Amino acid sequence: MNCNNSVPGQIQQSHPRMVFPDQSGFTLIELMLSLSIGAAVLAATLEIFTVAKTHADKHFAAVRQQQDMRLGLEVFEQEVRLATPESIQTADRDRMLFHANLGGLRTTTTGVLLPGQSVIAVQDGSGWGVGKTIMICSSIKCESHRLARGGQRSQLTLVEPVESTFPAGVSVEVRNRVLYYAKRDETGTSQLMRMVDGGASVVIGGLQNLQLSYWDEAAKRTDTASNIKRVVVEIYSEQSRRRMLRDVAIQS
Repeated sequence: MNCNNSVPGQIQQSHPRMVFPDQSGFTLIELMLSLSIGAAVLAATLEIFTVAKTHADKHFAAVRQQQDMRLGLEVFEQEVRLATPESIQTADRDRMLFHANLGGLRTTTTGVLLPGQSVIAVQDGSGWGVGKTIMICSSIKCESHRLARGGQRSQLTLVEPVESTFPAGVSVEVRNRVLYYAKRDETGTSQLMRMVDGGASVVIGGLQNLQLSYWDEAAKRTDTASNIKRVVVEIYSEQSRRRMLRDVAIQS
């Protein structure tokens, strides 16, 4: 049985087929051009990122420098405020040396002090470090001594014995040796240094200029320690482009 339903003599036509042109892909020149453009875009992006990062690093460094300057000046002000004209030993443009009781360590004697006595009875001498300088003062005289050992609850031991007679109840307090000075490194940058009883540390670094000046009661500059009423410190940092100063009134 013939299953072909075609009409005799009629030519059977097939469905038309889509013919796509030959796709040969990118040429070598086009590929190299695309890579060059991509590399240029990447380089530009990296350059923008580098510039932004450098700017951000400079900004953060400047902010950190400003904070260090403010904190350092606060420490300077708090300690110099404790100085007195009598306690100032050096008052130069880049150096100030004075004595003050930074820790507030003070007590009173509980017995009479006699010449030649090296152990003195006090109300409370605990926490007073060995080698610290102390000042024993009555209403009419004072003596400076160094501690031969760490302070104890009820007594202090001196390196050298007492030279004068003191009544019971006289004042005894620690006198720290405090030195602020400028130190310049090999790059020409200055640091404000702080030395207390021999131990030095950096208070503010990265400074281009640092100057101390001293003023008397009439608001005039003075080089005489006994006339000093105010101490002014002025600092400048190129990194933060900030100039700061503190005007500190010392104790009378």
